Amino acid sequence: MSATPPPLHAPRGWTSMQVDSHLHTLKILFYVLGGFELLLAAFLLLVTLAGYVSEPPGSGPDAAPWLLFIVMGIASAVYVVLGGLSLQAARCLGARRRHRLCLVVAGLACLTGALGVALTVYALWALLRPEVVASFSDGAPKVAA
Repeated sequence: MSATPPPLHAPRGWTSMQVDSHLHTLKILFYVLGGFELLLAAFLLLVTLAGYVSEPPGSGPDAAPWLLFIVMGIASAVYVVLGGLSLQAARCLGARRRHRLCLVVAGLACLTGALGVALTVYALWALLRPEVVASFSDGAPKVAA
């Protein structure tokens, strides 16, 4: 009767239901972030065009409306790229493929501010779990709820 009892705080892995739940939550959050980034890009582009159109033609020798137009246009293009990558990562999370792309996009989400940083922390915490890594397959796509 000297059987050793199991350890009290044995590390346990996630069940497949928990993996599905976290990946589904990440998918939704990446769709929301991608939509937000695309809306922000459209807003920046509209503000840029409105500012350029409303600028009087002879506003002074120091005025540089082209510089503002270029900087805001580049910022808008960056947000379009980030939004597109976020939407692509959400699709890949739903199909459970391209794990590395999902990790890279999660890291790039830090560029969008506080919401992106919070999403990055959650995504890296979930995506680096061995159970989640094992659920991704590049060959046969699986469908997450």
